[in-house]
Amino acid sequence: MSFTRAAEELNVTRVAVSQQIKALESYLGVLLFLRLHRTLRLTRAGERYFETVSFALERILKGTNEIRREDSKNTITITSSAGFSSLWLLPKIGQFRQEHPEIEMRFLVSDTDLNLTNEGVDVAIRYGAVEAVGLDLTFLVQEYIFPTAAKVFAEKLPPINHPAELLALPLIHLEGKYDIQTTWLHWFKEQGVKVDKLPRGITVNTYNNVVQTALDGQGVALIGPPLMQRYLNDGSLVRIIDAPPIKRRAFFLAVPKEHEPSHATKLFNAWIIEQFSKQECQ
Repeated sequence: MSFTRAAEELNVTRVAVSQQIKALESYLGVLLFLRLHRTLRLTRAGERYFETVSFALERILKGTNEIRREDSKNTITITSSAGFSSLWLLPKIGQFRQEHPEIEMRFLVSDTDLNLTNEGVDVAIRYGAVEAVGLDLTFLVQEYIFPTAAKVFAEKLPPINHPAELLALPLIHLEGKYDIQTTWLHWFKEQGVKVDKLPRGITVNTYNNVVQTALDGQGVALIGPPLMQRYLNDGSLVRIIDAPPIKRRAFFLAVPKEHEPSHATKLFNAWIIEQFSKQECQ
């Protein structure tokens, strides 16, 4: 709890926040904060006031979003990660727009899970273990990854028959806050290959950059469907070894429980579910 952080969020000075708090305390006739050494703590009156005001603000926000939705029934706000948005959704969304040109679409790209109510979001594509409080979830598709490279890169290689042979190739590494399944150490371990030290390669910190580096023929990456399906279908990317794929997490369709989806939202939800059903059948 900090007046400084509050000032940064409100884009005002710390002094301005402090003065407003003092004015509010004077108006209420009670102290809301205990001002301790380098810290703040709510008084009992402050805790009660915080609960009351928070509830009121949530009601105001909910009412505002409901009115906005009433005025924009033909507009859908969709949020998804940068990877899903650029590699799957945006390349395909033209199909939906051709079928429903009357529907306007707004995309919020974020690699963190947004609060759908606060952001006025109608639909979210969530990845992995999903916190389902207040959300209706529909399974879309499971993600799998395997050693993949550009066709032009793979054509220069001799046949690869054993996982250990990949240690002689340039590997594309993904670092950062990703699950262990994305690492080459995990992949080699799953294949029964003991690795003391991985060979040098290219290391990037976003999934999109892993994909682009692979497409550019710079090495071998651990990527796969559904995000790579169009590249695998058109031959831009190929599997370079016949080894069992690694199962990662799944994608889910998430909608807020607190309000009935608009007709436009229902059309989009049905469309994206159908897209993955078709992909599963291929």
